[in-house]
Amino acid sequence: TEEAENRIYKYQTTYLTGSLIRELVNSVLLEHGHEDYRHKLARVGLPIFEVQEMISNAKNVDDGVESLLSNAGQIVFSEHLLTSTLPKDVADSHLSGDIHIKYPGLWSLLPDTIFMNVKELVEDGINLKGKSLDVTRITSIKTLNNLSSVLSMLISLISKEASQEVVLDGIVELLSKHSKNLSELESKIIDAFATSSTSLKYNKTPTIVSFRIPLGTDQKIVKTLLSAYRTYVKLTPIPKIALIIDYAKGRITDVSDVLSEIITLGGNIIFAKHRISQKGIISPSNANSTTIHLGSLSINLPRLAFESNKDETYFRARLALLMKPTIASMDLRKKDISALIRLGTNPILANNTQYMQRSSVYLEINLIGLRDAVYGILELDDNKGGKEIYYKIIETAVDVVVKKGKEIGANVIINMTDSESSKRFVTLDGNKYGKDSILKIIDGEDYSQGIILDADTIKNLTTKSPEISECNKIATILNGGLLVQLRIPNGTKAPEIKKIIEKACRITNSFKPIMKVPICGNCGLKDEKLVDKCPDCKSPYVI
Repeated sequence: TEEAENRIYKYQTTYLTGSLIRELVNSVLLEHGHEDYRHKLARVGLPIFEVQEMISNAKNVDDGVESLLSNAGQIVFSEHLLTSTLPKDVADSHLSGDIHIKYPGLWSLLPDTIFMNVKELVEDGINLKGKSLDVTRITSIKTLNNLSSVLSMLISLISKEASQEVVLDGIVELLSKHSKNLSELESKIIDAFATSSTSLKYNKTPTIVSFRIPLGTDQKIVKTLLSAYRTYVKLTPIPKIALIIDYAKGRITDVSDVLSEIITLGGNIIFAKHRISQKGIISPSNANSTTIHLGSLSINLPRLAFESNKDETYFRARLALLMKPTIASMDLRKKDISALIRLGTNPILANNTQYMQRSSVYLEINLIGLRDAVYGILELDDNKGGKEIYYKIIETAVDVVVKKGKEIGANVIINMTDSESSKRFVTLDGNKYGKDSILKIIDGEDYSQGIILDADTIKNLTTKSPEISECNKIATILNGGLLVQLRIPNGTKAPEIKKIIEKACRITNSFKPIMKVPICGNCGLKDEKLVDKCPDCKSPYVI
């Protein structure tokens, strides 16, 4: 303290600020070898230059000032996470590329995915109690206007309580009470979807609100809902609202016409026979319970393979060693988020779970690049023997998380889904092991993520085909879900898409159609005619 004080007197600065004092104290601590104390006193935030750069590049943000404020705040919380919250070994693993944490600025603040029942939320009106006092209270739903307003408000409010997705069950049952005038109901649903599209988003990728539609229920309501969604997608360049089509008990052929049109318009849809998110994450609970999923963490399997000397036994041992501290850090995250929910920072979630007294929480770990690690780096053959080891690695991961979960009293699951971490892993591994080493093992630009099926080849597949058998086998071993992406060529017409999704429903238990639809980055026009330039504004900026 005396040394820091003497330096302040010596410099005779015009302004004495807390920031200057902290810099001097940290300098003295480093000189005396107290690096750990200096680490605890580190200031998190942005230097003036970076703040100015953020303002100068404001044209690259979508939501104006809200985006600037959110980006700045997330940088602070991200630094706080890596310097103070996470165990040092886990933070180092993230920085080095052994693992990847998506949205570190939201890691300790928000859950990633929430499964809830919209009927329970809406029927008694939105109950925010003493929170958000500037939000209109609608205590009961007696008319279609009430329903439209509450639904719109709910989508906007609940999307702020998760970082990636909110899955809502019970929409068909909720709407069935207002089925006397289907044309008016459709109009009100479109209005609710449209007005909710102005809701805040924390990142470039907005929080998705998915409505789960079980086929085989009220057919009139299902078709009205799909028709309304088609109109909403046509009006919205990149929709925040998505659909989960549950075809376990219904016939896909009844709705495949409108669904194929929605896909050509860029609609966000996943097909499944169970409760699932757009990322392929399975919720084990029933449709009337609230389930919170904490994920956003991926493991770089090719990195482990590179460091395992082509020994699959050593590879599995390294995987188990990496997962144990990772799960412990995710358990800390669970405690932090649960504490915030109890404090009411997420008012809808807090009220729905009775302040965390009634809810299920799952911790997720995502495996990235398993196929590249096994067949590319470990150099195993893609035959029966190679597949056995492939499955054995997944079984090892599941066994480790189940055992560790029992030790800490948490539900831990393994999934294989897509993540932006793949690009980061490829870049870091390319710098470390050489780009040529990476190019030899990857198919495309990224490590493998989940399973990818091609629309052109699925026409000739059956339930006994090797590709489908592998999907089913992996999905059975994983306890958290598998994302199966069905890649559809750009520009495919609706009648052809109809045949593709009907065939996929017959041979798979879940899949997500992926087809890129061009959008004008200047005026927002979304049309298949967009190729070189926009027909409306003549802009060549097509995304």
